[in-house]
Amino acid sequence: MSNPEILVVAPSGLREKYGPYLQAIVRAGGEPVLDLPGEHLFGEPAALLAFVRGFAGILLPGGADIDPKHYREPEHRTIVKPKEDEAGLDDAQLAIGSLVLAEDIPTLAICRGMQILSVAAGSPLIQDLPSQRPSQIAHQLKRPRDYPAHTVEIAPGSRLAKASGADRFEVNSRHHQAVPDYPGRTVVGPLSIVAHAQDGVIEGLEIPGRRFLVAVQWHPENLVEFHRPSANLFADFLAAS
Repeated sequence: MSNPEILVVAPSGLREKYGPYLQAIVRAGGEPVLDLPGEHLFGEPAALLAFVRGFAGILLPGGADIDPKHYREPEHRTIVKPKEDEAGLDDAQLAIGSLVLAEDIPTLAICRGMQILSVAAGSPLIQDLPSQRPSQIAHQLKRPRDYPAHTVEIAPGSRLAKASGADRFEVNSRHHQAVPDYPGRTVVGPLSIVAHAQDGVIEGLEIPGRRFLVAVQWHPENLVEFHRPSANLFADFLAAS
């Protein structure tokens, strides 16, 4: 029996850049395929669904910031958009994001990937945490990539808690944007908010009742070799796929 093929939604020529995601999938027993759907599929829901159904699961990876035009806000001065070799990334990932919100397709979304799902669900983003939502917690520790930056607390009984095998643990962190944590906010469209950092920043989303649709703000792909919750998360994703 062949390993399940997982679509990593990013340009096929950037295997080195997305290597940690590919390696984490292989480690969990999957076969990663780095690719973007063609633009001709964006306005054809049935054709896009057929493309996605060719894979056992979807991984929406981390990366640059999403252009704020997609949630109708002016650009903050700190925005870093995808580079030329990732042209069309926003549109492709948002098309896939909208699809997996509507269809029961096993999906793991990481960092930017979580923000993609949030924007696809109709949410804006905090464009720059340091200036727009100051905190003593460091959310943007770029090096080393596996350094524990802060603790996350996960809702007991959630799919994310079950997949991770724990409801409180330390994670790495390298993001300056986030899903807005309005007072009393518990959902982002169809997504339930299931994890927070100690300062209240949203760190995890999921859709209850799905085979697997989980989004996290940290980078488990950099932790799988020694961090059991991250290894468990990928293993559960592959099992669902």
